[in-house]
Amino acid sequence: MSLGVVLDVAIGLALTYMLLGLIASALQESVAVALKWRGKQLRDGIAELLAADGPAAALARDVHAHALVQGTSRSGLPSYVSARNFTLALFDVLTAGTQAEAFGEIERSVAALPDCRAKQSLAALIVRANGDLTALRTGVEAWYDDAMDRLSGDYKRWSHYFALVFGLVVAVALNIDSITLARGLWDDPSLRAAYIAAAQHYAGQPPPAPTDGTLSAMQVEVQAASKALRALPAPIGWQALDWNGLRARIADGSIVWLLLGWIATALAVSLGAPFWFDTLQKLFSIRGSGPKPAPAATN
Repeated sequence: MSLGVVLDVAIGLALTYMLLGLIASALQESVAVALKWRGKQLRDGIAELLAADGPAAALARDVHAHALVQGTSRSGLPSYVSARNFTLALFDVLTAGTQAEAFGEIERSVAALPDCRAKQSLAALIVRANGDLTALRTGVEAWYDDAMDRLSGDYKRWSHYFALVFGLVVAVALNIDSITLARGLWDDPSLRAAYIAAAQHYAGQPPPAPTDGTLSAMQVEVQAASKALRALPAPIGWQALDWNGLRARIADGSIVWLLLGWIATALAVSLGAPFWFDTLQKLFSIRGSGPKPAPAATN
């Protein structure tokens, strides 16, 4: 078994998964933008943080409506709010815009809140700050950041599931069977050469960067990745497996390998384009190192 062939097959697979990952991430962001998912998630996160479903609902509503939170969002659903802006907006709402004895006013406003999680959390932060407004601001910012970290984790899990479902759908729809693709790359040197040439282009590029968040930019990214995928002479697509061939595989039981190949593709795509870009770089690094030539003989 040649290590060079193994590396070339791995590079070919990594390139395919990276291109599919780029398409998946762009489509996922398109769905998120169209449904205003990030803005709704942030709004719900602030509501949960300030117990908007309870007796303190007005506090969460006023903070979310504050100019420092709304920022430049035209839709009323900002997708990002810094900890500093959230804290300043919260303090402004609690003090009703007054500047005199800010710490004392905040303490009195929190004490007047109905019993809820927000009151308990803010009261604990006030006690810890011990009259220091800067310390209180730092504590509230850390409290907010912790909540946003949980939201980011939820969004990442949603993105992972989206990529997994997308990977399975596209694997079946386009018949992208990882096992068949790996065999094709292993058996055909010209196919491996074509994949290596295409992969070298991406290996010399910077990591895939997020789009500017507009649907048009995401559409361009999907079109570019789709074009690159179609340009590969890969043994994929239903033209490589007609209905007679599919029935034959069902009859002899080899359909199991086709299903496993589709599942492998879906799982690989769910890892994301950045993962496969890094893998591509590492594989080229190993491939490029190779054995060093022996020193020339001297007389």
